[in-house]
Amino acid sequence: MQKLASDLRYHQHRYYVENKPEISDKKFDEMLRELQALEQDYPLFKETNSPTELVGSDLESGFEKFEHTVPILSLSNTYSTDEALAWATKTVRAAEKINLQWKVDGATLVLYYEKGNLIRAVTRGTGQLGDIVTNNARTIRSIPGTLKEPVDLVARGEVYMTFAEFDKFNEESEGIYANPRNLAAGSLKHKKSRETARRPLRWVAFDLHLQSDPEKFQSDSELLAYASKLGLPIFDDNELVTFNSEKDLSRAIGKFENKREKVAFPVDGLVLKLDNRFRRLDLGFTAAVPRWATSLKFEPDLAQTRVEEIEVFVGRTGRITPRAKLEPVQLAGTTVTYATLHNADFIERLGVRVGSTVKVSKRGEIIPAVEEVVDPGKGKPFIFPSRCPSCDSKLQRPGDMVDWLCTNPSCPEKEINSLIFFCQRKQMDIAGLGEKTIRLLYEKGFLRNVEDIYKLKENSEELGNLEGLGNKSVQIILDGVDKSRQKPFRTVMASLGMKEIGPFITDVLLQNGFDSLDAWLSLADSDTAHETLDDMDGIGPDTATVIIEQLRAPENRNRLAALAEAGLQMQEVREESNLEQSMSGQTWCVTGSFAHFRPRDLAMDEIRKRGGRTTGSVSTKTTHLLAGEEAGSKLDKARKLGIEIVTEDQFRKML
Repeated sequence: MQKLASDLRYHQHRYYVENKPEISDKKFDEMLRELQALEQDYPLFKETNSPTELVGSDLESGFEKFEHTVPILSLSNTYSTDEALAWATKTVRAAEKINLQWKVDGATLVLYYEKGNLIRAVTRGTGQLGDIVTNNARTIRSIPGTLKEPVDLVARGEVYMTFAEFDKFNEESEGIYANPRNLAAGSLKHKKSRETARRPLRWVAFDLHLQSDPEKFQSDSELLAYASKLGLPIFDDNELVTFNSEKDLSRAIGKFENKREKVAFPVDGLVLKLDNRFRRLDLGFTAAVPRWATSLKFEPDLAQTRVEEIEVFVGRTGRITPRAKLEPVQLAGTTVTYATLHNADFIERLGVRVGSTVKVSKRGEIIPAVEEVVDPGKGKPFIFPSRCPSCDSKLQRPGDMVDWLCTNPSCPEKEINSLIFFCQRKQMDIAGLGEKTIRLLYEKGFLRNVEDIYKLKENSEELGNLEGLGNKSVQIILDGVDKSRQKPFRTVMASLGMKEIGPFITDVLLQNGFDSLDAWLSLADSDTAHETLDDMDGIGPDTATVIIEQLRAPENRNRLAALAEAGLQMQEVREESNLEQSMSGQTWCVTGSFAHFRPRDLAMDEIRKRGGRTTGSVSTKTTHLLAGEEAGSKLDKARKLGIEIVTEDQFRKML
């Protein structure tokens, strides 16, 4: 379960942050379902911040952050019409309506309007915290700067481009872009708005939240029609289907599938949403997905080819990953020469060997995956290595893990990949330190760990004499290193690759007031560390244990001290709040349902804005319980502990 969770987080990062997924959506969902099944069988071992409870993140350093006022969640996935019908039968009542829409393969962008004026555009990010890209969004012609009515609303939609516009732009750019989705996502994060304006981007709305009158419309279709009336673009293809029988829904899905090849923009499936917005409140959410909606993902393109060789590689965590070298084959508009084989069990299960004829799949710019063996061929069965291909250490397979690991902390490939991870654009973004240069400096003994990056200036003369570098390249590296010292504390901590301490956990700690390295280390050393961390939304007891272990580990302490000495930012700079910090020192738990805070995360946001902490459970450290209707056991516990109980009306007066 721990290994599955770790792998899923890795693949979420590759998809949402790096725009370079390594596995298909279908494979990801298979892993997610396997973890969900294990969590049902062994609930004691379920992590509070399990990937089954989270959405992916596209947060990037260099952009101001914003906490979404509505949850920006993912959707559960189905992969066949039968699975979609099963979801509908379980979820939708007879004669209720389902809103059927294209699932656009683009980049999520959330627009915030006040009194009809666009004030903010934010990427999805973690689903709670996104990157502000307002200036870039204003260059997209389909996004209105002013609505036709002076309303307050949040509109969630997708940035995309048509195939024809992508082909034309890519031709002018000498074909450097892989596909429309990656160009759209990258354009949103461009540092210069005038460059974003050059790209043929479009935006379409598929969800709307009226802040001023949230209950004005009963149905999703009415709300989207209102969005269109305001001047927000929606798709004409959206179809409302009355669910009288599976046959009706199946027929409607078939109509969309028949139109798929003629659609002018990239789609990778359909979205099915219950139309009745009030019934949605009854169904609610899991922590990661709404129960009232799902997606039907289209099957990926497949191509048939032959395996020429099977190779294995070592990642920064020590994971051994095999891949197949293929006879070149055309797939989804690109020439494919390599495909992942996931792990040793996968190779054995499929019977892949050198000489096998296989089918490979690809979606967007993912590293293709071997899906099926058509003919095993006459080659010898592949024997997975027992020793690390980098350091020759004996490989280990702890417990029931599916992957083999190199556990040697000094394994060269692990050290090199940790350096690559730290320096890459989505992390510390150190110019000049790409993979090729890092490998050269590692080989020559200038780099072994991230601390060494900040000592390169001491060896600048020797670096300039290295073949392939030169003084100009060295200066670019040194300038990049200096610039990285200004990266915010949240980026520094997430770039170190410490187990469990990624962007999400970093944000949780910051939101709970632990905004400096000293605060983190003091917390880890305190007698109440487990209780304090476990009290935070998104951190469970197992994760808390790992965080404490990581922050107490001598090698990590030494590294953090060296980086602080090197001048990296070890305290998060907080924006000045105009609100009186009236809840400073208070710890609030929020439970039940509310008339004015839907979802109730909106109430938690108000608490944090006023300096308070929020927690997901009631304990002796909780000072206030905000209790809505059907508050349940948390209300009973708060009464027993003598905690101050606040009603919604009282809370609004406090605000």
